[in-house]
Amino acid sequence: MSRLKGRFALSPMGVSICWMLLWALSHTTAMSFAKSLDSSIHESLLVFFRSSFALVFSLPFIVKLGPTFFKTKRPGLHLVRTLLVCCSMGCTYYAYRRLPLASASAIGFTGPIITTTLAIILLKDHVTWKKLAAILGGYLGVLIVVEPASLDVNQAFYVLIAANFLASLALITTKKLSATENPLLIITYTNIASLLISAAVTLFGAFSQFCYIRALKLGNPSFLSPFEYTRIVVAVPFGIFFFGEYPTLHVLVGAAVIISITYYLTRLEEQERRQG
Repeated sequence: MSRLKGRFALSPMGVSICWMLLWALSHTTAMSFAKSLDSSIHESLLVFFRSSFALVFSLPFIVKLGPTFFKTKRPGLHLVRTLLVCCSMGCTYYAYRRLPLASASAIGFTGPIITTTLAIILLKDHVTWKKLAAILGGYLGVLIVVEPASLDVNQAFYVLIAANFLASLALITTKKLSATENPLLIITYTNIASLLISAAVTLFGAFSQFCYIRALKLGNPSFLSPFEYTRIVVAVPFGIFFFGEYPTLHVLVGAAVIISITYYLTRLEEQERRQG
């Protein structure tokens, strides 16, 4: 049994990828739910309910761990992350509710480019030219999907770009926090503060946040960020089933490019890990 368990055991990098894939699924589910709501419901209310559900989800763990759970040496960094996450969430909901799901997901993929750049500057993350080329190749797949020439560039487009920049800053902050803080503590502080500002949409939103932090604890932002591209694989069937948005040939070709690049990055990281 132990031999069988060892054969199928995943490396920390493999586990981090699994968390990122779960994040992609739950994030798209949350955005689809938000998109289906009545347009009169303001984004700040969505943020409020998301934080409420996330806090309820965390309560059993908080009660079990007791008052010492809330001890932190980095309250300032928690506050910065909370503000970044809140603003990013509000902007994301605004954009996703006003753009086709696949297009919003594709535009959202500017995130890995921003994240990688910030990881190099702020975290001194080492990025080889092969990884950088793969990230740019993945974004080429995104451009094939979104067809920039036919894209209606409106206010929602720019809001989503702003959301990606804020989310990338939040991601860098999360990576710094996860080095010393419990992932559940990071989530709890963020949701308590976000609840006071306003908060989120459903348990899927809370779960996606947890998956993202778990992934970051096990892997580097520059490696994991391209796995955000897998959201398009989830967004296409969601768009068909819930909103009648059928993918074009561009979407299918672009998705194929994205999947290939993601697979290549996984193999590349595994090779570097073995050589190291």
